[in-house]
Amino acid sequence: MMSTSVDIHTLEQYCQTLYNPPNSESRAEAEKFLDYHCPTFSNAARPNAEHAPHVTSPIQSALLCRSLLENSVNPYAVMFATSRLKSLVEDHFTSFTSAEQHGLRSFVLQHIYQHPDSQPFILAAQAQLFSIITKLGWLENEEFRPLVDNMQVFFQQNEEHRVIGIKLLSAVATEMNFQGTRNAPKSRKAAVGFRDAQLLPMFQCGLNMIRSVLQNSNENASGKLKESILQLMKACLTFDFIGALPDESSDESGSIQAPTSWRVVFEEQVYLNVLWECFRSSSPPVSVLAMECLSQAASIRRSIFSTEDSRHVYVQRMMQEIILILTTEVGQRKLQDVGNFHEFCRMLSRFNNTFQLTEICERKEFEQWISAISEFTSRGFHSWKWSPNSVPYLLAFWSKVASSIASASQRSAEYIMTVTVDISRSYLVSRLECVRAVMDGEVDDPLESEEELISTLEKFATIARVKYVESGRIILSKFEETNGSYQRLIQQASSLAGASAGARGSVDIKEQLLVVEMQLTWMVYIMSACIGAREPYQSTSVEDQMDGEMACEILGFINRLQHWASQRPVYLASADAHLYIQSAILYFYTQFRSSYISEDSSKTVKVYTQLSERWGINAPNQFLDVIVNTSLGNLRSSGNLEWKEQEDQLVIRTIRLYTNLAAGYSSVKHIRKLDSTKALLKNHCSSDFRFLTPAKKSSNTAVARSRMNYYTMLSRVLFAEENAEADFWRFVKPWETLLNQVALAFQGKGSLGEEEIRLILLGIFKDLRGFAISITNRKQYNMFFEWFFTAYTPLAIRAIEIWPQDELGIAILRFWHEFVTNKSSRITFDSSSPDGILLFRQTSNILSTLGQNLLGRSTNPGSQWSERYKGIMLYFNIMSVSLSGKYANFGVFKLYGDKALERVLDIFFQLMLATPVEDVVSFPKLSQAYFSVLDVFAAEHMMGLSMMPPAVLGYMFRSLGEIVSLQSADSNCCTLACSAIDKICSFVLNWFIKNKVRNDNESNEVDPDSGMIDSLDSSLTLDLNAYLSANKMSGGSDRQTAHWLVEYVMSNKEILSFLFLAIFQVVAFENRPNHWSLSRPLLGLILLNREFFVEYINSLVQAQLPVHREALQKAVDGILEGVEVNLSTQNRDRFTTNITAFRRECAQMTLMAVGQQSQDHHGMH
Repeated sequence: MMSTSVDIHTLEQYCQTLYNPPNSESRAEAEKFLDYHCPTFSNAARPNAEHAPHVTSPIQSALLCRSLLENSVNPYAVMFATSRLKSLVEDHFTSFTSAEQHGLRSFVLQHIYQHPDSQPFILAAQAQLFSIITKLGWLENEEFRPLVDNMQVFFQQNEEHRVIGIKLLSAVATEMNFQGTRNAPKSRKAAVGFRDAQLLPMFQCGLNMIRSVLQNSNENASGKLKESILQLMKACLTFDFIGALPDESSDESGSIQAPTSWRVVFEEQVYLNVLWECFRSSSPPVSVLAMECLSQAASIRRSIFSTEDSRHVYVQRMMQEIILILTTEVGQRKLQDVGNFHEFCRMLSRFNNTFQLTEICERKEFEQWISAISEFTSRGFHSWKWSPNSVPYLLAFWSKVASSIASASQRSAEYIMTVTVDISRSYLVSRLECVRAVMDGEVDDPLESEEELISTLEKFATIARVKYVESGRIILSKFEETNGSYQRLIQQASSLAGASAGARGSVDIKEQLLVVEMQLTWMVYIMSACIGAREPYQSTSVEDQMDGEMACEILGFINRLQHWASQRPVYLASADAHLYIQSAILYFYTQFRSSYISEDSSKTVKVYTQLSERWGINAPNQFLDVIVNTSLGNLRSSGNLEWKEQEDQLVIRTIRLYTNLAAGYSSVKHIRKLDSTKALLKNHCSSDFRFLTPAKKSSNTAVARSRMNYYTMLSRVLFAEENAEADFWRFVKPWETLLNQVALAFQGKGSLGEEEIRLILLGIFKDLRGFAISITNRKQYNMFFEWFFTAYTPLAIRAIEIWPQDELGIAILRFWHEFVTNKSSRITFDSSSPDGILLFRQTSNILSTLGQNLLGRSTNPGSQWSERYKGIMLYFNIMSVSLSGKYANFGVFKLYGDKALERVLDIFFQLMLATPVEDVVSFPKLSQAYFSVLDVFAAEHMMGLSMMPPAVLGYMFRSLGEIVSLQSADSNCCTLACSAIDKICSFVLNWFIKNKVRNDNESNEVDPDSGMIDSLDSSLTLDLNAYLSANKMSGGSDRQTAHWLVEYVMSNKEILSFLFLAIFQVVAFENRPNHWSLSRPLLGLILLNREFFVEYINSLVQAQLPVHREALQKAVDGILEGVEVNLSTQNRDRFTTNITAFRRECAQMTLMAVGQQSQDHHGMH
């Protein structure tokens, strides 16, 4: 037992050890010591942690932290006290009285004022503490609201204090804008009150201060003061005014929804004057912050202006300042800084997104403005060496202009069209020039991230298609020029074919070839994006003709590339270049397919006219043949291990293309008829496809799944024809041959070794899983079932017996999970067929084999998932889909004494008890599988058992409560748990109601003393314990014997109390997305345990501050208003409506939760 008191010096030593420990043991000891003397009283942190006897409440712990702050100058102790106060305030703010809240806030503010020289990290932590106290007490404490007035004591002192005061305001604005999961409605209400009362005065305070600093030439204001003021203004402008921003990235497309009260700021010229002056007169980082504020100003909502004239004045002023920055020497120097340049590009994009091109075109400065931006953009495209992230903003600006050109005047539209041609040319040239810099290692390669690359190219394509013929001619001209260089280099390389790889000429040719190949890759990407940007019903025949010319050039390049690849010396090849070129070609196929291979391709005659003249391609199905033939080589391996990573990526992208092609109804029909596809279906196990060769498991998930995705695609193609029986049997023949060899090996025949068998089965079961995924109807499934089930299921069971912990065992289980999943009702057997029963019996054999192995495994710390829990997860998943598949009548097993179902459930119970509840809720995949099977089990199978072990029942109920209470739990797991609880409670309650009706019919009257159901005015109560007592006394002679689950639940009512508390506290005090699901089981829990509900509600009301008790009592009285003792849909909906109203009322108040006294209930462990 630790000492009950401690001096400040000792606390300082332990705080220093906590933040600067010599080893992990010392840190753990310091943490334990400090938690003992300064406990947080938080169940989430250390639920069973001891604390000093003289510290019995959060308030006393806060007083100790306050004493530490008052009497210590040790930075570690000050930081600990601040952090601990923050935890206490966040978790227990409602337990502080208003006077204590006000006193704590005043103390923190005073401490910050008296210690302006504290370390920056301490000041930041204390500013956050001050802001949290202000936020939590905003609604109840009016003294917290005049923030600007509170800071005057700082503003009247020296610059150091002024900076701190400004940072405090910034911290409050930032904290108010943060929406946590804890009591989100109240947090939003506080944020709205702060927005309406203090945000504008804070912004105006910052505006006045920065204006004073700029105007007072005698004041030697430091950049630190300017920076802090601009940070405050930025925090105000980026405030979520309407609570609609889902994430930080959304501000790029949305406008600032400032309330009308801010109109005075934006209609006056002071704001813009100050910020533009600050940008011109300051150096980074102050100038960068000024431009960030201007970026926000550029996206203020248009409707905030009182008149169109005032909005036009604002737009005109922004345009004038942009012109000055772009055309003056001072502005050009400013834009030479990377930060200034980037934020200026961002400001242009936001300005153009907010204000309509129509009103911008009406300004007399428009042509000068758009011309200046055009020249700036052309230069900006070449900034890839030092500001590559700015280019997307410039493209976004011009993409928006291009898409809005129809709303511009004729003169402006013509001018914009002319400019877009120059923009297209500049971007194209800049991409070609950056290739050399990428090869020299000066910049990152944009081709590495295809997702970002495609997003950028889509914007460029919108710009290029404004005046597509002219822009297209430029692109084609550059492509022909580069392609000509490529052919000349190929000829030179061919003449040097006999030279050694290290010869000087060979090295030069290789570098030149690589540069040109990368340039051609860029151009294929660019032309493909232009083709993909076609608007189906707006594109003209001339534009379609241009698409056809580009497509012809790309096909010509593909043809030459394939010819060159067949004769190119190995030393001239590059793995990265191969990946990028082939990826660009795949992108071209994808874009062409989206534009010209669709359900209605009759209006694309011009494209196919061009393709027919040059390549003999007259229709979409012929182009699909080209796609398959030219890209199929991507699945083959070169055998060069140095190329493996690039080839794996190419396999992934090629299979993704094939999957997209197979997803379309018409395209998959076309693909099915192609000779190349038919050949692939007959030879799908080609040894050239190295990704089909089982090897060491890849760390790249996408690579590991490529084999499965490949067969998912082939299965979809195979079954695209109605009559595919003959093709199916030919398709499975290679698998059949291998599986027969394995079967002989298991019998001791044949020449296959153990490792060969393992690798063969590993590959086949991955293939079969992918193949089964695309099976969507009864006919297809029965075909596959007939081939596999009887002949090869024994092999699967035997393999699991031999390799249960191996990757092979996991692959078989995943296949079986897919095999027994009855999606789209594909598993439907004839009424006279025993196949459904047989399927579950084999599932039982597999699960029994797996379960016995899992129960006998020993695991090492840190490897529980791979060694044990992954197998348990798969057991739960297979069991879940089997029990819910509806293709087997499970009553048959019990009727005929078959132990198949009993074995599955018995091992299920054992696995539950062998897995700690903490681990179940900690591993997301295991948690999802467990609560899914529990929900299925509770639907029917649980009630059909003659009894369940009490330990299993206790475990099950405890886990259901734990997952609901866990704040970090997946919402789907929580929903499944609530569904299971609801089903159990519904069964118990309905059993009582049905028996009451039955007994009432027998006696033709209601016994008022039976204690079953009492009607008291509008409120009904069940005295179920009285019924159980009566049932036992009668010996069951006059009443039906109670179901075992009914007796268990009603004999262990603490379980009902535990589940009720877990769910009710989440509903009342947390903001979860699955509120409806959480409310459903509450009705049954209340009706089955009405006495506890009344007791808890009374204690909850009495635990609140007196000011809230009356309102809370009124709210809880409405929970059961109009609710009857039944579980009809109408009654449930009424209860859910009442709970929603109660939850809404709770959100308006600051309530203290009342937890359960102990979780050590009988049967819960």
